[in-house]
Amino acid sequence: MGISMTNRLLGVVMGFALSSGIVAHAAEAPQRPLAPITFTSASALPVALETAASHVAETATGAIDPTAAIRAAYQRDHVALEHLRQQASQLKGSAHPAFDQYISDQEGALTELERTALATSRPAVASTIAAMDNLVSAAQAKLDLELSQAGAAKSQDASKSAKSNNGNH
Repeated sequence: MGISMTNRLLGVVMGFALSSGIVAHAAEAPQRPLAPITFTSASALPVALETAASHVAETATGAIDPTAAIRAAYQRDHVALEHLRQQASQLKGSAHPAFDQYISDQEGALTELERTALATSRPAVASTIAAMDNLVSAAQAKLDLELSQAGAAKSQDASKSAKSNNGNH
């Protein structure tokens, strides 16, 4: 019983030391620095913490297995683009199919970035992941713009309707 607990404790300590060493090594790598994370608001804290954990994990993985880090980032960004596609279902008229096509183009570019990076013997992990993340950021900004324009048009229509109803009474 005592030996079993000692072995478990030793396993936990070794796992912690190994993971700490990997993160420390990745943090010190000048060609792959850890990016600083900024918090915009309290509501964004869980997303920011998840993003920070993802970046630390990708950086640590990239130090050991660059292709795995690129594949993980590709998967994460592909899922993010699909979420944006779902959020775009709120768009009306021709804006929805146009944004859907834009997301398809971004997915193609994301796939091309992954293939290009994985085709090299020593892929540039940090720059590839940053380029992939930039595709998602651009798509998020485009969706935010489209949704804000749709919201502004809706509020203008509502105010015009209210003015015309007030004039008829």
